[in-house]
Amino acid sequence: MMDDINSILNDIKKSALTNLFSKDYDLAIDDLKKAEMIDQENPEILFNLGIAYSRKGLFKTANEYFTKVLNLNTSYIDSANVKKNIAFCFIQNKDYDKAINILGEVIEDFNSDIQARNMKGYCLEKKGRLKDALKTYREIFHYDRSNINSLNSSSYLMALLNIELKSALKIAEFVYKKDKLNPAYNDTLGFVYMKLGNYTEAEKYFKAAVSMLPFNEEINDHIKELNSLTD
Repeated sequence: MMDDINSILNDIKKSALTNLFSKDYDLAIDDLKKAEMIDQENPEILFNLGIAYSRKGLFKTANEYFTKVLNLNTSYIDSANVKKNIAFCFIQNKDYDKAINILGEVIEDFNSDIQARNMKGYCLEKKGRLKDALKTYREIFHYDRSNINSLNSSSYLMALLNIELKSALKIAEFVYKKDKLNPAYNDTLGFVYMKLGNYTEAEKYFKAAVSMLPFNEEINDHIKELNSLTD
């Protein structure tokens, strides 16, 4: 009897994973809810339900499932990964304080978790705590000196804070050369040039950025700022 139940459960989980990978989240949720009825404390089922709901943008429900996973009394849980998914849901709902708190737990347990530190830096930036955000991004260099995203964020914040602009330019140029087709890297380089007063170069990179992401609010705000300086 138990073998039959396990066989049914495995078939349902296999179907659910197939639907997750094909981005049919409604079908994946249907499968996973059936599996949950059979095994209510299965961390794999609960975690994938969290993933499926987060992909649908139902972040509160997703977090309920991720929290259930954390509360299970089992060693077969990657708590750092679960907590980062919880933080992601908080970020999507703009609840940056809660995200910062749970990311702090991850970093306390796993100092070298670059993803958690990048996410924390993003949250601090969104909270307007720019110096704290810059410090967080710079801390990443102790573990990964070539982390492109943290380098790009550091360069942008240095320019935003109007500090160490020559260093910010060197960093932005280094990042840009790594991926010239990345709109964020073009935007950062343009932003640094604008802060340095080189409006011709700023316009060049802003135009490249907006051509790749024409409706991005931040890029368009930078272009408006540049236009106000050159009118």
